[in-house]
Amino acid sequence: MKNLPIGIQSIREILEEDQVYIDKTLFAKELITTGKHYFISRPRRFGKSLFLNTLGEIFKGNKALFKKCQIYQTDYQWEKHPVLYFDFSRILTTSTERLEIGLQEALEDLAEVYGVSITGSSSQSQLVRLVTKLAKKNRVVVLVDEYDRPIIKNLKSPKVAEQNRDFLKDFFGALKSLDAHLKFTCITGISKFSQVSLFSALNNLNDITMEPKYAGIMGYTEQELRQAFKEYIEKIAYERSQEGREISEERIIDEVRSWYNGYRFSRGETCVYNPFSTLNFMSKREPAGYWYSTGTPSFLTDQLKNHSQSIVSLDGTTARGDELMDISSIERISLKALMYQTGYFTIQDYNPLSKRYHLGFPNEEVRTAFMDSLVSHFTDNTDVRSSERFVKALESYQLGILFEHIKVGFSSFAYQVFAGAKERTYQAMLLSMLYGMGFDPLSERATNTGRIDLLLEMPKATYILEMKLDGSADEAMKQIHQKEYYKPYIGKGKKLILIGANFSSEARNVSEWKGELLSESGELVRELSKE
Repeated sequence: MKNLPIGIQSIREILEEDQVYIDKTLFAKELITTGKHYFISRPRRFGKSLFLNTLGEIFKGNKALFKKCQIYQTDYQWEKHPVLYFDFSRILTTSTERLEIGLQEALEDLAEVYGVSITGSSSQSQLVRLVTKLAKKNRVVVLVDEYDRPIIKNLKSPKVAEQNRDFLKDFFGALKSLDAHLKFTCITGISKFSQVSLFSALNNLNDITMEPKYAGIMGYTEQELRQAFKEYIEKIAYERSQEGREISEERIIDEVRSWYNGYRFSRGETCVYNPFSTLNFMSKREPAGYWYSTGTPSFLTDQLKNHSQSIVSLDGTTARGDELMDISSIERISLKALMYQTGYFTIQDYNPLSKRYHLGFPNEEVRTAFMDSLVSHFTDNTDVRSSERFVKALESYQLGILFEHIKVGFSSFAYQVFAGAKERTYQAMLLSMLYGMGFDPLSERATNTGRIDLLLEMPKATYILEMKLDGSADEAMKQIHQKEYYKPYIGKGKKLILIGANFSSEARNVSEWKGELLSESGELVRELSKE
């Protein structure tokens, strides 16, 4: 099997080392041949850097590198252009002075690569001189990655963020005066700050973020996943069958879809998988919060704290396109826009009459990750997040202790958190609480009869939990038995604990639960008391 390019942002490395590559080169050709100046916003770890790197190699005329890609078979001319690549994630942005120094150093490095010298009292003047000199050979390509980092990394310090925003306004404003010398520009970021001249002075910039025909430009479509990872899916299914889990390849795909698909960036119906998480799943063979584990953006959690009394419904809200894409005020950022742009909300439906988008969590990974942020930042009761006591309770099957403190945790959240909440939101919040208690639970664990809501492996016991919303504990327990969720874990040398629990939307908490202790062979030992 081909190696997985986890964290690799160089198209040359991926292609030359024959790693798994989801071919996006036709998108690149479409942009190059039909337009000139582009902007696209996508969440972090979504392939923006790799796509820009791909554009850079194409514009450098490296045709042979792409001999196995779709663009190689087209009539593209492979004309060579000077390429200026700016990665703002590698530039210090804690002050405008540092930002200026970092950009000047980047410009000097680029000038050295092309064997020219530049002078100038500012990065703007250096940019103008560098582009002008390079354009004498051929028009210049400018690629900018994470343009908004100088702003979003400093939202805790609004004054610095505003100064950086104004600085970027001047820097990008210089590009418009260079238009005659430019062949192509493509700028990426997470957010769109409309007051940066990228979207005002440079008003010929084409924002393709929500264009239906570019919805699959980054991330993996269902078809791409099935083709590129066929061997990995077959191997995972085989390995699980050897463990006695008897999981089909379609069940594996269903699991990946539930956890990592669902990102929709336009009014069209195209949805894509998170590429970073999908690659990690194929490598580690089990679902987990891979995207989230790389770090929730601090600016998001800071804004959540600021909006804790007016948080939008976690299971859906609506917005116009301009509400999602334009952030005009650093001091008062729309939570809808921020959650959409950072990838915690995605488009779930579009009403062409009202021209409004319905938003919600894209998948289980994001829902769980977001709830974990809520638990981490909004649960003040330290007893709920102390681990040793609860580990001992589960080791002795004292479920009452666990659930009493879960109730305390749920009661600590503001009422607004539960606005319109569905069953999976309660499930994700419970999962996050268990993480905080020191456990390592698994959510939506696939079996050949369905998916277990929550699975928790202890040294001497396996816990299987099914949850309902506005139903009953009996109903949840009945589902566990009917679908035999416990069957794959029989004969593994551990006791089995089955738990059925119900959440009440009125009480916004656990309303009832019941448990059963089974032997290692799956026979009922006793019912577990609620005392």
